[in-house]
Amino acid sequence: MRMHGNLVVNWAGPRVQQVLAALLTAPNRRIPLETVVDWVWAEWEQRPQDERSTMHQYVTRIRRAFEQANVPARLSVGRGGCTLEVDPALIDVGGFREATNRAREFRDGGHHERAHVEALEAVRLWRDTPLADLRTDLAEDWRVRWVRTEWIPANVFVVGEQLAVGQPEMALRRLSELDHAHPMELGLVKARIRALAALERFSEATDYFFAMRHAYHEAGDIRAADELLAVHENVVNPRPAPPVEIRVEPPAVPQIRYLPPDNDDVTGRGDLFAVLDAFTTDSAGAPRRAVVAVTGPPGVGKTTMAARWAHGVTSRYRHGVVMLDLHGDGRGRRVEASEVVDTVLSLLDYPVDRVVSPVARAAKLRALLERRPMLVVLDNVQHSDHVEPLLGVLSACAVVIVSRRRLNSLSARHTFPVVTVGPLADRHARALLARRIGPRAQREEHGLAELAGTCQGLPLALTIVAERAVARAGTRLQTLAAQLRDADMLLDLGDEGDSPGTSLRSAFTLSYQALGPAEQRVFAVVGLHPGAELTGAVIAAADGRPPSAVRRSLDVLVAAHLIEHPGDMDRYRVHDLLHLYAASLASHLPDVVAARRRMLECYLHAAFEMHRMIYPHKERPPMPPAELVPAFASAAEARQWCLRERSNLSIAVQAAHDHGLHDIAWTLPALTGDVLDRYGCYEDILTALAVAASSAEVVGNVEAQASSLNDLGQVHLLVGNDAEAERFLRQAFELVTAHGMGIGRVSVMLNLARRHLRAGRTAEAVKLYRETLELAQTLGEPERHAAAAHRLADALVELGRHEDEAVALYRRALDLRERMRDVAGLISTHTALGDTLRQLGRYAEADRQCREASVLVDETQHLPAAMKLNTVIACLRHAEGDDGAALRHANRAVELAERSAHATGQARALSTLARILFDRGNVGDARGLWEQAAELYRGRQRELKAERIEAQLVELDARQPFVPEAREGDEDTVAMLPPQVISRNTGK
Repeated sequence: MRMHGNLVVNWAGPRVQQVLAALLTAPNRRIPLETVVDWVWAEWEQRPQDERSTMHQYVTRIRRAFEQANVPARLSVGRGGCTLEVDPALIDVGGFREATNRAREFRDGGHHERAHVEALEAVRLWRDTPLADLRTDLAEDWRVRWVRTEWIPANVFVVGEQLAVGQPEMALRRLSELDHAHPMELGLVKARIRALAALERFSEATDYFFAMRHAYHEAGDIRAADELLAVHENVVNPRPAPPVEIRVEPPAVPQIRYLPPDNDDVTGRGDLFAVLDAFTTDSAGAPRRAVVAVTGPPGVGKTTMAARWAHGVTSRYRHGVVMLDLHGDGRGRRVEASEVVDTVLSLLDYPVDRVVSPVARAAKLRALLERRPMLVVLDNVQHSDHVEPLLGVLSACAVVIVSRRRLNSLSARHTFPVVTVGPLADRHARALLARRIGPRAQREEHGLAELAGTCQGLPLALTIVAERAVARAGTRLQTLAAQLRDADMLLDLGDEGDSPGTSLRSAFTLSYQALGPAEQRVFAVVGLHPGAELTGAVIAAADGRPPSAVRRSLDVLVAAHLIEHPGDMDRYRVHDLLHLYAASLASHLPDVVAARRRMLECYLHAAFEMHRMIYPHKERPPMPPAELVPAFASAAEARQWCLRERSNLSIAVQAAHDHGLHDIAWTLPALTGDVLDRYGCYEDILTALAVAASSAEVVGNVEAQASSLNDLGQVHLLVGNDAEAERFLRQAFELVTAHGMGIGRVSVMLNLARRHLRAGRTAEAVKLYRETLELAQTLGEPERHAAAAHRLADALVELGRHEDEAVALYRRALDLRERMRDVAGLISTHTALGDTLRQLGRYAEADRQCREASVLVDETQHLPAAMKLNTVIACLRHAEGDDGAALRHANRAVELAERSAHATGQARALSTLARILFDRGNVGDARGLWEQAAELYRGRQRELKAERIEAQLVELDARQPFVPEAREGDEDTVAMLPPQVISRNTGK
């Protein structure tokens, strides 16, 4: 529902353009609730003056846009925020009230058809939860009051008018939808009894009456129970009326009902029923001529849903409802259009043998249906040509076409709506399972949830699994769910009974066999992919044909609902159960091993190009040859690819390991780790590196193993898992020392020295850093040389002496990194040097360093670097006396640390924020932040840091001034060079 005419807009920078676009494009220029939420004045007070002036500029722009678009709205700014004033009639709640008032006037005048139309128009204005963006007590009170006093009465009114115009089935369906959201609502309960009585379902009405009356008595609502009794006696057991002479005219034409058996165990399809109702009825709810296609993947329940809907609307079609199976997807012979014509003529009791010509029969049927229009459901349609000859014949009817395929050519020629049936939502899937399994489901809720998750919302799977659960009453549901993790068992479940061919595999096979050879191969190739979402480029690489040909095959698979193309990007998705089926087909590909390698090498080459684009100064391992090498237009595009493919990259590493492609398994993490580190994706990096180290060990590639172990230690250091970091670094050091790997030795020594520094062994760290710096210079390796100079400077600052030497070392690192154009390294060194200069009181120089780092951070969007830089700038602004800026940067650092799950960085940012608040006199909040910081440090085994803060808290109790904690040195660590040799076959 959309809200009242005096609205307050939540003004938050980037949302302004969204607000404006939504306001100007809303249907009938109604104001969408999604754009209007409470304006918090305290937040406005805290905003800097420049932001306030910017907001006033936005207000001016929106006013001008309103004027140009002739939108009757006025936007004003005051102390209470921004107020948007519009005519209440333009807001849906105003239109709702006007429509309901008109409906009551028509009803009072005896015009029930018009009253029904107006009332439906009113309730159809409901879009979503009223005031969904407002979570205040006032808004919640308004919602409750509005639903109780206006929304429910309006629906009771609609139901009453539907009964008055002879549409009890529609009334009952509406009541069923409302009952879930508003149980025990007396008006709805009364209306349901009336609707059941109107359908002459008196026994059901009586059972429902007794159940609800008992519920009201149990709840202590005697008045409601008595009112319900009066309604029941009035509509179910009315007093006998005086006898009158009634002339019953025999029906001119009997109603035809040619439908499969009804299945009332259909759940979660209320929205689809409503859509079908909308497409097949006019504004008054009367049937109209229409063609609607219902489509969806195999096993999703299209036929069951269509049949249930058809049974529910039989009273709407006085001449009849017919549902025919055309066997488009099945082992039986396909039913052709001429047979459909003959069948419907026979149902109309027309002697088919009178007319010999199929064309004349079709013309006769069309003429009959012009006088006796019906609802015709054509199920199991194979393709557009299968059903198109019937559309002209059935033009007087409402026609629903059910097919597994998207009937694109038919839809283009006839322009009809398409309703796509998708898997059930989790709550509906659980409900369906629970009803079919019975009371046992309530006792084993966890097992029920696992079974529902296994079925992934596919009704066919849910039905088959429920039947197995009932047949195996002695097997716990959780045990059954564990058994069904076996893909073959899940796919074949259902074929072992007296009705073979009812399994998931059988259902999927019908769609698969209808494909051409090229499309069958592409679908099987999709099964090779370890994840359910992938790009066309990856599929083309594995298939081996040109990308254009593969994409044509993918379009066919999308039309057959075997895969999905959810957006306009080159990305495809496959349902989990269809993915299992495709994987079973993939194992039979004649070139399965080569196809899988090509697929995973596609990720490898893309990662290589990404790394080359973003880090041109770094060395990379050589690549195996490839026919198609992915390319990126910019570093930003390369980073976006990595983030978009993040989950696929992780599972590709594991897949490469599992299938013996170890050269890919250890190389891919070395190429993606730097980018994932930018965005704080540490869990992904750690998981991939652990697999990489295992793969390298399997084939005895010592260099790759040492590199992966070193990088594992490096990332553990970054996230504060120091004990784990030292374990991996010691293993790496043993390997590089035993095999004489010079550059590898430098890398591991740098990280081990960092571990010394964190453990408080500062003198040992300085000694090891000096050795490392000398070794790096000797090797002539500039990247390690720069890293060693930077780390030695960090250690000297930590000691609190040799400041001049530290500054000189930082400048040496800057010079080396500038020559290499190592952007990440430059950010790190500029930030560390700025912090050191700040501690030395050289604020102007520190500010220049921070500005240099800021420019580079904006270019690279490096999350950990931005986090550390904001902490340093906060300290600098605080030292300069600009606490407003200091607080903004400190809060930004905390936010970035939380986003990256970087506990050590979060502790540092919290400690900085606490210091600023304490110096401003906010002792309470400062204490809380320091306690959080100490806990985070302690959790990451940063004992010295934690003890330092805890000592400060003790001093805080005595209100004694204390010195802020010493800087921590840059968090960046050093990675070994990736392995230099990759063998396509042996991995050595």
